[in-house]
Amino acid sequence: MKKHSLKQRFRYWLDKRMSKGTISMVKLLAFVVLGAVLLVTVLVILFHMQKEGKSFLATFWDNLRSAMSSSFPSSESGTVGYIILYTFLALIGMIFTGMLIGIFSSTMRGKVLALQKNNPQIMEKGHIVILGFRFGEYALIEQLITAAWDDKRTIVIAAPYERTEMEDAVRVNLQIPKNVSLIFINADPTNPKMLDCCSIPDARSVILQSREKGRVIKTLLAVFALLEGCEERPEIVASVDGLPSDFPQKILADQQVSLMYSNDVVARIIAHAATQPDIFRSFMEAISFQGYEFYYRPIEKTAGLLFSQVYLSSANGIVCGLYRDGKTILNPDPDTEILEDDQFIVYEEEPEDIRLKNPESIQFFFSIDPPPAPEIRELLIIGANRELPTIIRELPDNTETIRLTGLTPENKKRYLPDDSLFMPEIMTDYRDLSDPAVLKEILAGVQHIILLCDRKKPAEEADAEVMLQIMKLREMKHGEDFNFSITAEMISENNRKLISRETDEDFVVATDLSSMILAQVSEDVRRVGLFTDLLNQEGHEVYLKSALTMGLANLKLSVGELRRRLYAMGYLLIGLRKGEESFNCSEEKEEFSLAPADRLILIGEE
Repeated sequence: MKKHSLKQRFRYWLDKRMSKGTISMVKLLAFVVLGAVLLVTVLVILFHMQKEGKSFLATFWDNLRSAMSSSFPSSESGTVGYIILYTFLALIGMIFTGMLIGIFSSTMRGKVLALQKNNPQIMEKGHIVILGFRFGEYALIEQLITAAWDDKRTIVIAAPYERTEMEDAVRVNLQIPKNVSLIFINADPTNPKMLDCCSIPDARSVILQSREKGRVIKTLLAVFALLEGCEERPEIVASVDGLPSDFPQKILADQQVSLMYSNDVVARIIAHAATQPDIFRSFMEAISFQGYEFYYRPIEKTAGLLFSQVYLSSANGIVCGLYRDGKTILNPDPDTEILEDDQFIVYEEEPEDIRLKNPESIQFFFSIDPPPAPEIRELLIIGANRELPTIIRELPDNTETIRLTGLTPENKKRYLPDDSLFMPEIMTDYRDLSDPAVLKEILAGVQHIILLCDRKKPAEEADAEVMLQIMKLREMKHGEDFNFSITAEMISENNRKLISRETDEDFVVATDLSSMILAQVSEDVRRVGLFTDLLNQEGHEVYLKSALTMGLANLKLSVGELRRRLYAMGYLLIGLRKGEESFNCSEEKEEFSLAPADRLILIGEE
């Protein structure tokens, strides 16, 4: 057997003692100090260095006090032996105190770090749980904070990142009011055991922020496992990059899951915004919690009335539709009779009581054919991805020609194999857009441009290409006196903010807009039907039409009369923009003149 030296044995014994933790280390230090004090006490008594008549215990206590205070003797304290003994005792006490402070400081620091790393058990009820976190994307959290208004709200964010890392990122980018409590959880959302601390069964709503299809499926299964056997279940909403056919719709319905398809949402917003310059403000107002928003609410004493009577007589809020038998009906027929259990979709600033002004006296029997929308001669789409068919399908019917460019024949065949399925004429130009002369030739006669990002590339690279293309188009627009609007698609929320709008005609769409809709749905899942209708070309949409286009230019009208005229054309009036100033048409105002360039914010089918 190998023999070990005394030094090795001592170090091994010391390591074993220290590995047992703080208490063992403190015991060892105390033993060393007490041993040293005892040794000095014995020597002091043995060589008669203490005052006569002093007991052993009194001498021991005095020596212990000297050690704890690290009190060094002066040159006049006594003999050389006395000075040496008490100097040794002071050094022992100094070492003990320093090591003790170090041990407790290290222990406390470890405890604090452990508290920061370890997940707390959520004890609230009615909180909101966000599963997943994306650095640089804070629109969802921001909207949930805004939706809280002055009410207390707890938002729990669970993701596989360090808690302090997530908290620092959010607090740098968002202002957190005192009434909102953000709690960060370091957990894998696909692991039910790790999510147990989030108290998901007691939550008000659960939001899945991760958009990857596989991760969304696994996270949903983890949530289902935690909710098994629960009678009251939170609302579950999720955003995913995929198609409705990818998911079992019956299971989602049974589990009360509202699933949004983020790429599809972005594609529909692009199509609707591309042909309506400045429509982005109306979109942002409709899907954000700042200003007016849509509420589902009953209105007393309306049973038996017609929808036209409720809409035209409502004040301090705009009645936009009905919620009947679990279905959203935007702008129903004027003669639709209100039933006892009907709820109304109201566009208002706060959920206040709607006032009706003599609805029984309103008689509405006429209709006016709206003026035809100006034809869109040519629309240019630069780039391609799998959302291209959705964008083309959602474009308005008055689009004559769509020109595809900036793609290869292979991409054209992959993303758009059959042009005949679409109403507008589709022309494909495979020339290189990096040549300014080619780009200038292609832009001639174009009214609207859609820029699509290449989703096969990394997000930063794809967004950088789109940003460069936007800057080139803006430069050519001013230098060559072109007249077109730009609607661009980007992936990152932060990158979208970098490309600020140069004019009101530029609209950059990113996935944060789908996050804003996700926040709206998490507050009230009935809004799924509302936004599905608003973003569907076959349903009702938000329009921005000029007074000249609607045949109302240079007329002096009150808000009530303007609402009646537009309602006769099939439109609900929700706002009016005069130059840069805009206001919502929920109250009767004095008579005013409509200039030809004034724009009306409407909800309608065409």
